[in-house]
Amino acid sequence: MIVRSARSVHQILGFPLAGASRMSQHVPRSQLIGLSGTSTGISARSAKHHAWSACCDDAACPMTSMQSRRRQFSLIDDAYSAAGEALYASDPDDQLPSLDGYQLPPSFKARKRQSTSITRHYLTSSLWRTSDRSGPLAWMQKLYIFISAHSLCEPLTCSCAAALCSFILVLCIALVVSCVRHIQDPDKALMPWRQMCATQPAFLNSAVNHLDPVDFLIGVMSVDHLAERRHVIRNTYVRHTLPLHAETGRPLSQAQVKFVLGRPRKEYQHAIAMEMEMYNDLIVLDMKESQWSDKTLGFLRWAAENATVPVLVPSTSPSAVRIGHKTYEVRQKFVNYVLKADDDAFIVLEELERRLRAIPRQLSHWGYKIADWFMGGELYALSHDLVQFIAASPEINEWPALKEDEQVPRWLALHPRASDIVWTTEHCWIYDHPRAKTPYAHGFLFPQHVEAIRREYAQGLSPDELSRRGGPRRADAYSTTTRWGQAYTPPSPGLTAEESVEALVEGGGRWRDQWHRQAHEPDAPLDVPRRTVWPGNATHDLQPTYDPVAGLAVVEQEPSIGAQRHEAGTFPVWGPPLRAYSHQLRNERYVNGTLGGTVAVHYLKQDAWFHETALALIGSQRTWTLGGAATEWRMHESPVRIR
Repeated sequence: MIVRSARSVHQILGFPLAGASRMSQHVPRSQLIGLSGTSTGISARSAKHHAWSACCDDAACPMTSMQSRRRQFSLIDDAYSAAGEALYASDPDDQLPSLDGYQLPPSFKARKRQSTSITRHYLTSSLWRTSDRSGPLAWMQKLYIFISAHSLCEPLTCSCAAALCSFILVLCIALVVSCVRHIQDPDKALMPWRQMCATQPAFLNSAVNHLDPVDFLIGVMSVDHLAERRHVIRNTYVRHTLPLHAETGRPLSQAQVKFVLGRPRKEYQHAIAMEMEMYNDLIVLDMKESQWSDKTLGFLRWAAENATVPVLVPSTSPSAVRIGHKTYEVRQKFVNYVLKADDDAFIVLEELERRLRAIPRQLSHWGYKIADWFMGGELYALSHDLVQFIAASPEINEWPALKEDEQVPRWLALHPRASDIVWTTEHCWIYDHPRAKTPYAHGFLFPQHVEAIRREYAQGLSPDELSRRGGPRRADAYSTTTRWGQAYTPPSPGLTAEESVEALVEGGGRWRDQWHRQAHEPDAPLDVPRRTVWPGNATHDLQPTYDPVAGLAVVEQEPSIGAQRHEAGTFPVWGPPLRAYSHQLRNERYVNGTLGGTVAVHYLKQDAWFHETALALIGSQRTWTLGGAATEWRMHESPVRIR
């Protein structure tokens, strides 16, 4: 078997090339390769043996230091280089040799002659120089040879091999850590949410009506490129769930929702600036974007100084603003609570305000407590005095950036009055979206169904019902809409948009038996004859007036026969009964407004899930924004059916 080049010899033996040296001063080339430079061949193992012997027999090459070892290999590599120069032209197309059963790849056949001045690489260990591959590190040697022969055009140095072994070691450690975290993860087991709802006392709205409303600021964690998600949040719960006075409909408290970002990337800076100017609801922190505790800490530091809301004070000064018949000076006050939220959570602000109104306004921490340790990061609240403590604590500044929800209890433990902090947990009315395959997922909850669950636990389930639900443990996590670890599937094909939302309601919704709207239901569409449809210019001849409440044209008489369309058939019209029945259904589910309901729905990974949650919890009567009767009549073939 013929060795064709110095590089081939070098790659076969597994040594890095060392470049030109003063080999000629010690060992003549003729001693290694003979006098014929064009036809004489030398095997790889013979070249190695002679070169190694020539070096090791030299008294000037003792193996006592790194310098001497480098000198040895410089001599060897010079010999190999000389051999390659002499033998390169012998037969450049010969089959390349194999090494220990490993066939060198064909790519080596196409390599051209390289310059004799080759970059120097030095070995720092004798691991790869030994010919004995039966020791405890034999597998590492074989791995080195295999990768050199099959993957790389250049042999591995010891530093590369060490990096590879380090990578494998780190990978193994990561797998072990992942397994340990999975064993300790409390979210891998079924959540007994029914038991939690049955044991948690019902929230009475009347119990907090006499208390002053609270002002709060919610910081929703976002990133620069998620502008669409921020628009969805603005147009769903931020717009339609604000705390309003039951009688006047005016804002009851100042609930502010801000989006928290780090420094935007260059390609998003202009868009972020325009968005901030348009909506005035962005908080851009002067820090690198992060999803760890350092970003939450940065937000809390900002909130400690800037989480304020405006208030009006009567004044007669020339600088006062006039509102109505009175003049006021604008003042600022800190909010009562600062909340951190994820951008995949739907928050019912009016329900949240009532929950915060019921707890102390100092030394308070509210949220969904996990593993009796920390509040879930989807939504939790801190009274403003705790926010100020966290922002001013010098010890917290030195803490590493870890999971922020797990870090907050550690921060609070540093408080001088840590034992006096009130932890208020909400386990029943914070859960994951029905389409989420998580232990916290189930259907949309209403007070009516939770009261039925409480009655079930008070009376007990029959043995047959326990068996149907999978036993006592699974009965506590039983859901009518979701199945543990399985993707959500609708109960029936061809549901309308409204029917599909009702199918996500825990307990089955209004169509839990047939799943489709029936013709006899109170909000079924009416069949209107097509001949009663007027042409577009009919009202122009009738000189209509307009009802400001309804927002519709009003005419005193029918148009002439000639102005009417004479078309056979009918089409459905969705009229006011739809709105009226929706209002009735909502009152039933909320027990006429006496009990509190869902505060937050988490794990909304698609924008359409925000719309589903809004339609389920607040209804279309609050999302159709034009007002009056003009929005109560739907167009033909609405709603759309979902196939």
